[in-house]
Amino acid sequence: MTRYDRQIRVGKVGLTGQEKLQDSRLLIVGCGALGTYTAEQLVRGGVGELLLVDPDTVSFTNLQRQTLFTEADAHTKRLKVAAAKDALLAINSQVTITALPMSFDELLVKDLGHLDLVLDCTDNFLVRSAINTFCLHYQLPFIFAACAGTTGQVMALHPAKGPCLNCVFPQMAELAEKSCETIGVITPLIPLVSSLQVGQAYRYLLEPESLDWQQLLVADVWQGQVQTFQITKNPACPLCAKQQSVALPQLKKVCGHVFQGQLPAPIDLPVIAHHLAAIEEKALQNKLALRVVLTKKGPHLSAEPQPNVTIFKTGRTLFYDFPDLATATKMFDWLLTTNTALEENL
Repeated sequence: MTRYDRQIRVGKVGLTGQEKLQDSRLLIVGCGALGTYTAEQLVRGGVGELLLVDPDTVSFTNLQRQTLFTEADAHTKRLKVAAAKDALLAINSQVTITALPMSFDELLVKDLGHLDLVLDCTDNFLVRSAINTFCLHYQLPFIFAACAGTTGQVMALHPAKGPCLNCVFPQMAELAEKSCETIGVITPLIPLVSSLQVGQAYRYLLEPESLDWQQLLVADVWQGQVQTFQITKNPACPLCAKQQSVALPQLKKVCGHVFQGQLPAPIDLPVIAHHLAAIEEKALQNKLALRVVLTKKGPHLSAEPQPNVTIFKTGRTLFYDFPDLATATKMFDWLLTTNTALEENL
């Protein structure tokens, strides 16, 4: 008898399946409502390693729907990933938990090593778009999940075998502009949607050939219904079909002090990074993206907190912590001019 005895007795799992779970390494993006419920189920089920990424701290408004957190965590405004890690290890000390208190954009330029699966547990399409781009670039499968009101959606996505998130939501650029809108959610919806998400994760890890990469699950906890819809890959999708980002006509405000723009692709990230270094800007990069932390000597106005920019190789560019559109536009225009000059010299 082991702690996983009741799960091993399930024909879909068995001893071989349990060993597969224990060998798996998963990234959970977002450690809020969906993230905490999903992480707890995976840890109780015996996954080998979880990486938790979220920059936020615990607040009292989180306690209505986010498991693993306590009033003590809210009082001290503890980092969500740190509080979740301690709670998860208290449940199962055999699982490796890595807490990453940072935004997903910060994570993009880090070497994460091998990943078996990504779970999207975020609450806005700005981050989801970045997850979609990340998984497209590295050809990784991910499980999308979302909650609002009394309904939720779950879908396993693998652009090499089916649609990407932009195929499912062609209006993703517009949805990203609503990322700051506060959406209510009923407490019992979260465990229902997270269970469907974990169920899809189990299927991929244990029986990947059985997974339907075109199936969208829509759950209504109020009506007690789960419906399925077939979503086919869009042959004209500007993301997964042509590997190009959706063009935005101009720099737009998408959330608070976050702005989004589109540089003409392709982007030579190392060359842009070199030019930024020449004006004493701090740049971190990999083959997917370039993250720039701006200094006071750069082509922008000084602002607090320190502004930063993430540039994807597709040209999609995100500006964080800029005080206003004019400040972000100044940096955007410099990048646009520099990129154009570089293209002309090729």
